[in-house]
Amino acid sequence: MSQTLQDIHQILREQLRAVTVSPAQATAEADLILEAVLHTLPATVVTDGHRPIPESQCQLLWNFLEQRIQKRIPIQYLLHKAFFYGLPFYVNPHVLIPRPETELLVEKALAFIKPGMSVLDVGTGPGTIAIALSHKLGDSVRITAVDVSEPALKVAKINQKTLNTSVNFRPAGDLFAPVDGERFDLIVSNPPYIDEALKPTLEPEVLWHEPSGALFPPGEDVYYFYKRLAQEGKPFLNAGGRMLMETGAGMTPGVCQFFLAAGYKNVTAMRDYADLDRMVSADF
Repeated sequence: MSQTLQDIHQILREQLRAVTVSPAQATAEADLILEAVLHTLPATVVTDGHRPIPESQCQLLWNFLEQRIQKRIPIQYLLHKAFFYGLPFYVNPHVLIPRPETELLVEKALAFIKPGMSVLDVGTGPGTIAIALSHKLGDSVRITAVDVSEPALKVAKINQKTLNTSVNFRPAGDLFAPVDGERFDLIVSNPPYIDEALKPTLEPEVLWHEPSGALFPPGEDVYYFYKRLAQEGKPFLNAGGRMLMETGAGMTPGVCQFFLAAGYKNVTAMRDYADLDRMVSADF
């Protein structure tokens, strides 16, 4: 006997509870899988739930479910899609999956940027911050983005084309090397900051599948990139310019000290949507 759309939706929800944090997330992922495989919208489960699903399509769904549950592949990598700042971004295992908390970095950047300014996104990954800014601001601001990873930049350029923005993605290079000799009014960055000692606490979706180079700074110094941004960033900022960075929880006091020691002004820790200190702003 064929299984109905409603039956399959229930099975998906029940199975996904093992790898999601809440019933709501399990339902959301079940909806996404049905949409991806059957091109079925969530409302259809209610309006046409008794429709039988052919065995061939059921098998596709079970294969999808196996990758999600047994291999713990994030749903975003399975779908090759993640939403950030209301925009659909293509993602693959060469780039981090964008996190909702990073949207606040975009908000803080937008509050500072004025028409005619220039912006640099350091460590752009799939291009989320730079593209979100470009999508919002259009051609009124010149936006440049850099990353050390050539595969990540390929993903960013796919997103650029799909979302029709005008970010200048430079060839791969270490930190500021791709923009040597240039200056910007705002530098934004969400660099790797996770402590390697925390690996045992990370979910398999993160540890097994997301690129380690985008998660963990080199060596054992979680402040590695913040020290470099503070020490090396000033020649790339115009007078009155600003550095704006996301940090790990509890890291803002240390990051602020590096920027104060480097001679920046108005060094400020800012709270995220969960009321945690997760960003630092520093003026040149």
